Amino acid sequence: MKKSFSAIALISGLLLSTGCEKILETPLQGADLTEDEALQSKQDVLDLLQSCYDVTANVYNGRIQYLGELLSDNLTEPTINEDLTEVYNHNTLFFNGTIGGIYGDPYITAFRANRILEVIDDFGFSDAEKAEIIAQVKFLRAISQWEILKLFAHPFGFTANNSHDGIIYRTTTVAEVVPRDPVGANYSDIIADLESALPDLQLSSDFYASQDAANAFLAKIYFQAGNYSKAVQHADAVINSGRYSLGTSVDRFENDTVDVTEAIFSNTSRPDFGDFRSGGFGNYRSDVPNPPLFRASMDFYNTYSADTTDIRFKNFFELDESGDEPVVLIKKFNQEWFNVTILHLTDLKLLRAEALAESGGDLSVAIQDINDIRERAYGGTQNNLSASASATEIIDAARYERRIEMFGEGDRIQQIKRRGAIEGEAMQVRGNDWDCNGMIIQFPISEKTDKFQLNPTGGC
Repeated sequence: MKKSFSAIALISGLLLSTGCEKILETPLQGADLTEDEALQSKQDVLDLLQSCYDVTANVYNGRIQYLGELLSDNLTEPTINEDLTEVYNHNTLFFNGTIGGIYGDPYITAFRANRILEVIDDFGFSDAEKAEIIAQVKFLRAISQWEILKLFAHPFGFTANNSHDGIIYRTTTVAEVVPRDPVGANYSDIIADLESALPDLQLSSDFYASQDAANAFLAKIYFQAGNYSKAVQHADAVINSGRYSLGTSVDRFENDTVDVTEAIFSNTSRPDFGDFRSGGFGNYRSDVPNPPLFRASMDFYNTYSADTTDIRFKNFFELDESGDEPVVLIKKFNQEWFNVTILHLTDLKLLRAEALAESGGDLSVAIQDINDIRERAYGGTQNNLSASASATEIIDAARYERRIEMFGEGDRIQQIKRRGAIEGEAMQVRGNDWDCNGMIIQFPISEKTDKFQLNPTGGC
């Protein structure tokens, strides 16, 4: 059963589909129309919702993920791109065009989602149709702005009451000059949108986000906030459903002919339309004529290279010693196109294991979660945690597995920040403290107003 989001082909008057999530299967139409021309029927509203998923697929095409990776200790300095080198050096400037382009897309989704909320009463949808459309809109509005918040603001826990500057959480299309909201308010708004959406989403959906996707995002958000019991609750709702399994392959980034059984929410590339939704990941590829823009760091390599039995390391990384200095090539994304898995069972199992250990939960469940991941990675039980493993051993194991499993997915920097802000650990990235100014990305200069203050300049 596929679990991806692709372009939406909907029939007006029907509930949004049942099945599992896909986005972007048909070409968008009407891009040159004015709003009055474009919004005349139920189908037009559904097409506008489709366009929100279109932009969301662009957000997750590797760009939002590699900004996170560059802030972390997983990569070396980019080979040729000055804009991305600023990110790597923890000193981004407000004239950075690459960042500006990535920053804009999530807000396009939020704007279109908000417009749907403003006009939905005008089109005669049934109560059931309306409730589900609103749920989809709130889901998209939440996850889009969540991605911006993680990169452009210090994490939850940076200040004791989370009053530090976050982002403007957009809930209207009205153009207003307003200040940035506090991070605590951002978290409350994002969680409220997802919690509100949850009951009106389909249990599973062929074309849209499902309850499982909302629960998975909530698990991740509560985990980053250090609310481990709530993170476990939402992770349980997905893991215990039985709808997903790890499968035998460690590769979650497969083309659309492969059923990735652990995928909860992903986007689908469609080569028949020339629609490649994994384009940003091409910057990692070691199998193209030009040198890759991104290479793994020696810190990462040294952490995992001694374990020669790990299928993941052997399949996805290679030490190239042909030049003056050895470099670590990344093979994980060596495909012309693939589906981008955004939410998956591996993440939730590692999240649940660590959250249970941090909160005094059932360690037997946590141990089994770790061992499920390890048995796939090693092809056997030889590296399993013992049944008597302590909470500390579980936490250490979950963090070790998480870094290699989610390499390239933008997760590492968020875990470093959570451990610094929530757990009080003295975390650093390449000599820079987790909470220095350069650990957050600078807003485009176009955002600055007398009320909206940019992030501090000067980096770390």
